[in-house]
Amino acid sequence: MLRTPACETLGIAHPIVQAGMAREYTNAELVAAVSAAGGLGILGCLGRPADETVAAIRRIRSLTDRPFGVNFVLLRRNRETFAACLAERVPVFSFFRGDPEEAVTRAHAAGAVTIHQVTTVAEAERAVAVGVDVLVAQGCEAGGHMGPLPLLSFLPAVVGVAGGRPVLAAGGISDGRGLAAALCLGAAGVLMGTRFLATPESPISPAYKRAILAAGPGATVASGLFDLLWGFEWPGVRVRAIRNALTDRWAGREDELADHLEEVRAECERADRKDDPEGMALLAGESVGRIDAIQPAGAIVRSVAAEAERVLREWGARVSA
Repeated sequence: MLRTPACETLGIAHPIVQAGMAREYTNAELVAAVSAAGGLGILGCLGRPADETVAAIRRIRSLTDRPFGVNFVLLRRNRETFAACLAERVPVFSFFRGDPEEAVTRAHAAGAVTIHQVTTVAEAERAVAVGVDVLVAQGCEAGGHMGPLPLLSFLPAVVGVAGGRPVLAAGGISDGRGLAAALCLGAAGVLMGTRFLATPESPISPAYKRAILAAGPGATVASGLFDLLWGFEWPGVRVRAIRNALTDRWAGREDELADHLEEVRAECERADRKDDPEGMALLAGESVGRIDAIQPAGAIVRSVAAEAERVLREWGARVSA
């Protein structure tokens, strides 16, 4: 069994963490399934009110006694929800976008382990300075909101400034080969989002899941159109999603889209109601081209860990001193 410093710090059996995606993409069942299998499931709290979050936390605890986490986008943090998670003594807090100092201090005071996802070396250095326990180096291959740098070059840079802290790799990873490659680059594990969307436990719609399975290599596009539609801006990041009629029409034409916002928003709402993937925001990373089946979240954790162990063992046997 693969054991890394991330396993020790997070109290998990396998160095595999489910990304703390927003409310629409995570639920208690997904989080609990990942954690019960020996990974770390994370409940996304973006857009999730405090009472719903507490109910989800208690549901997770009814399904597994293993560690799990909650995720907050610091620039858009619901402070009531954050306080509720502290009161519930959630064991792991994960953060993204924004200075983590105050949130990390409060999480540590509650006895929690902290994770912070970074997209630049400067962000990594700041996270280290404020005492974050685990870093996530997120490459531009990631789905949803992602930073500017490719994982292959960015991950070793983050490892270099982490001061011995475990670093998880994120962006374009969906299988054991990706985990093995990340470990060879100095990571102590991986954080995966898109792969866990293609599961029975994931709350996304059936058409969304079918779109993930149908997507091939190069099927995603990164743009600013979704933040424009949603009415907020995340400085320094764009959104990666599966190409469809919506992105084909508006990606790269954000200036023009600004003059048609209400019309396009209404079209997107109709697409969501009809479960029409051509008009939906199909957030997904570059790994989508390697996902060809809906599998239980727990089975994914176990198969990714087993494949990575096999790959590392086989390649080790091929290397001569």
